[in-house]
Amino acid sequence: MDRLTRSAYSTLRVREQGSVLFAQIHRPDAGNAINATLIHELDEVFARAARAEHTTVVVLEGLPEVFCFGADFGVISDAARTGQDTSFDPEPMFELFRRMAYADVLTVAHVRGKANAGGVGLVAACDVVIADESATFSLSELLFGLIPAVVLPFLIRRTGFQRAHYLAATTQTVDARQAHEWGLVDALGTPSEALLKRHLQRLGRVSKKGVTRYKAYLRELSPLTGHTKDVALATNRQVFGDPDNVRAIRRYAEEGVFPWETETPDTTAPPDAVAIPAPKPSPQPSPSETTVTPQHHRATAPPQPPALSPRALGSPRFRAAHGVDYAYAAGAMYKGIASVDLVTALGNAGMLGFFGTGGLPLDEVEDAIICIKKGLDPGRAFGMNLLNNPDDPGQEARTVELYLRHGVRSVEASAYVRPTFALVHYRLAGLGTDAEGRLRQDHHVIAKVSRTEVAEHFLRPAPAPLVRRLLEDGLITPKQAELGARLPLAQDLCVEADSAGHTDGGNAYVLMPAMRALRDRVTREQGYSEESGEAAVRVGAAGGIGTPEAALAALALGAEFLVTGSINQCTVEAGTSDAVKDLLQSLGVHDTEYAPAGDMFEVGARVQAVRKSTFFPARAQKLYELYVRHDSLDDLDPRTRATLENKYFKRSLDEVWEETRAHLARRHPARLAEVERSPKQKMAHVFRWYFVHSTRLALRGADQRVDYQIHCGPALGAFNTWVRGTDLEPWRGRRVDVIAERLLRETAALLTERLTAYRSLAADSTPPSSDPIPDSAPGGPAPLATAE
Repeated sequence: MDRLTRSAYSTLRVREQGSVLFAQIHRPDAGNAINATLIHELDEVFARAARAEHTTVVVLEGLPEVFCFGADFGVISDAARTGQDTSFDPEPMFELFRRMAYADVLTVAHVRGKANAGGVGLVAACDVVIADESATFSLSELLFGLIPAVVLPFLIRRTGFQRAHYLAATTQTVDARQAHEWGLVDALGTPSEALLKRHLQRLGRVSKKGVTRYKAYLRELSPLTGHTKDVALATNRQVFGDPDNVRAIRRYAEEGVFPWETETPDTTAPPDAVAIPAPKPSPQPSPSETTVTPQHHRATAPPQPPALSPRALGSPRFRAAHGVDYAYAAGAMYKGIASVDLVTALGNAGMLGFFGTGGLPLDEVEDAIICIKKGLDPGRAFGMNLLNNPDDPGQEARTVELYLRHGVRSVEASAYVRPTFALVHYRLAGLGTDAEGRLRQDHHVIAKVSRTEVAEHFLRPAPAPLVRRLLEDGLITPKQAELGARLPLAQDLCVEADSAGHTDGGNAYVLMPAMRALRDRVTREQGYSEESGEAAVRVGAAGGIGTPEAALAALALGAEFLVTGSINQCTVEAGTSDAVKDLLQSLGVHDTEYAPAGDMFEVGARVQAVRKSTFFPARAQKLYELYVRHDSLDDLDPRTRATLENKYFKRSLDEVWEETRAHLARRHPARLAEVERSPKQKMAHVFRWYFVHSTRLALRGADQRVDYQIHCGPALGAFNTWVRGTDLEPWRGRRVDVIAERLLRETAALLTERLTAYRSLAADSTPPSSDPIPDSAPGGPAPLATAE
């Protein structure tokens, strides 16, 4: 845990002591009640501790008088009073409890004073519970028509069904001794600090490897099923969305009146009173809030939007389709730079990562799939890159067969100009209907596009000739062909602006509106059904996203999900050399440049790569110019040939050709004869060798640093500036999931800040007689965030 992160928490006090991390809930003015910020900050603490190499124990504490009082009724009351949405997304709390129960760290609850409602859930999710004799435990939800739906699955694991049922149904408070007898508390004593210290002396001796293996075993031994989660979340949303329950909560928070009372109760509570969240005093209106100005225009500040959760950014349909918590993905980087570790870390953090398959043999790709599946927590998602291969369509088909065999549910389709047989096979093979006849789409395609004419292919159904071939070959069923005829080929379009690697250098301000308009037009022309969800083509953004400002700009342009690339290459998990990461860490926004692409050398395609401290862009451009001007290697003058051999290739052109020839004979024997007959093609293949060689040098971290080919966009330079002076400045402190979480959290905070400023500006500039400005209008851009 770094110093910056500790100081950044607003609801916690965090400290470290050897291998033990102490996190104290610190909301004394709110009775240590739970709000969205507390959930997020606790989740981050436990997630970072699980990843930390030396942290094996996390101790969760409250205040001496109150451990945690449960949900912050004041927040719900405030939302109801200002006409805002009173519901909240219970999924973050469920996932927090699950992380506490199963993450690779031993969790200890140190309970003093009152633990109520969600506070009991925090206790029940821990591996070890140590309580002071002053501790009490209660579930008060049913008094307000609520149900402790998220708490009960974890409480039942500890106490058994009937004890948990008794606490929830009776809403009674039990003392620490009773909780100890029922198994909610593991050890009881006064003072509890001494008891905690004795436990930590033993717990601290366990190795990180031992803890990791042990918690993995627990996940298998007592898993929480997806059905349990679905039922818990649905029930929670139902009871917190009930208007009668909201009125009861607001009445109690503002007036101190219980649901069964008709007037403000006497301040003296009976001895066995149930623990209830303390009411939040209503602020007294100021004169300016009650004075009516001329034309009946109130001089009141507009309602301020609640702080947005990072999980609320983007499209909930994207999250549901891909099984993730955030509308966020990390794009594939070839040669496994988007590595197994990178994809696994993002998956376990509730995000989507795509493994970089480009340039890897199929056996390595299969090994990667197996390793990713082993490393992911149950139910977590991952994706694989599917690269168009016009030179070897058989390789593309074999890749799809591999994905089907291993149940890969999401692919990032890259470098496609038009649909291919293999891509259509993948998409249609995942179509079907459930027992009730509802459409099921098990294979998800995220198509990376930078041109509207290419995007249109993905927005329309799969081409009929390819579908017929698949039917004839018995690779899909007639039912799948029928379903595919009324669905778009891709469910997600990732609009790629100026980015790393292959790029058309597009401008996001131009591309995003054009792509969204194209999506809407094709949707109307195809007659996709909104009711069945068949029109759910989501448009996301990639390229240039390295700061909260850039992410917010993408969302404002209508992006329904975000895809990052360059910033993930300079992380601990990225599968490239330390030498490359050292260089990437120092980049500014002007340290990249366009250069010819090796895989499409002859047609002049370009990639964006690092120019700082390297000669690769200049040397690649020189090779392309020589190729355009000359018809064969024999046309090169002696001086030019010597420069290539001594400075570029570090070997003779004949040696380069022999190595290239051996590769063609092994991988593409039919093409070799054609190349040998054409001096121009031979020259192209010799020059292309440099691009392969420069990539190998970078991946190995070889001494020939000036020839490193490192695909990168200016987003990384912007990111480096943003994190300067923080824990994320050195790349060894950059973990891909931490970067994602920080970026999304700061984007949500920035969006909240901007919304507040704009609403205040609108209130100041709106004439008294005008209509209020709506939050959104029909036909307008997609919402930046969804209500959580």
